[in-house]
This record gives sequence, C-alpha cells and structure tokens, in this order.
Amino acid sequence: MTRAMKQASALALTVTASSFAHAGFDCSGSRGGWRMQTSDSWTGSDKLAHVAASAPFGALGAYLTRGSDHPVVYGTLIGTAPGLVKEIVDGTCRTDGFSYKDLAADALGAWIGASATHWAIMYQRTPHGMTVGLSYHDRF
Repeated sequence: MTRAMKQASALALTVTASSFAHAGFDCSGSRGGWRMQTSDSWTGSDKLAHVAASAPFGALGAYLTRGSDHPVVYGTLIGTAPGLVKEIVDGTCRTDGFSYKDLAADALGAWIGASATHWAIMYQRTPHGMTVGLSYHDRF
C-alpha cells in the first residue's frame, strides 16, 4: 500500500470514527431547512467535549502531514473537518442548529492536538529502520 493510500485510509477512518466519537448526530425533531443556534454560550458545558473530541483528530492530521512545510496548519484543518460535518448536520435539525461557537471549539481542539504532536513527536525513517519518539524543537 502506498503512502498516499495509507494517509487517505487513515483520513477516511478518522472521519468515520468522528461520527461515533464526536457529539451525537441525533436529532429529536425532524430535519429540513437551515437553522443557526442563537442560545449557545461560549462557556457552554459542551465546549470542553468539542475540544477534547477534536484534539486527537488534529494530532492525527499533523502526524499524517509531518513531511509537509506546515503540519500544524494541515493537522488543524483535518482535525476540524469532523466537527464541521457534525455542525452542518446539526444545521438541518429543526430543534438544534449550526453553532459557530462549537465549530470554534473544534478548531481550538484540533490546533492543540496538531501543535502538541508537531512539538512532541519525532518520526525519522532511515535505511536501517524507523524511529518514533519524543523530541523538543526550540526554533520558531
């Protein structure tokens, strides 16, 4: 299996797993139209859950794009994608709605995961084998 196929498979699994791991897709009412949440608070109890659910996806995205020039940016985008899908689905629910505040919490969690992965995980492949470990980079 080529590297691109492995990365695409991992991304597909991430998006699939997010539907189960992320906040539920259940809608107590019917679907139709487009709604925005207006009663959502920046300090709502679900914001921490959004951050925590998106951080592993951001970490995986940064790990998959570790060979690029901007793994934190790409990791954040990849890690935010499951939350965006969830919010779009919520936007069609008559009793709920799209929440840009939840999406911001998803982006923050994905950025935290991608940044931590880029800062802390070292990956090196040589002709003699592969090394995975912890590292520290002090350059900006």
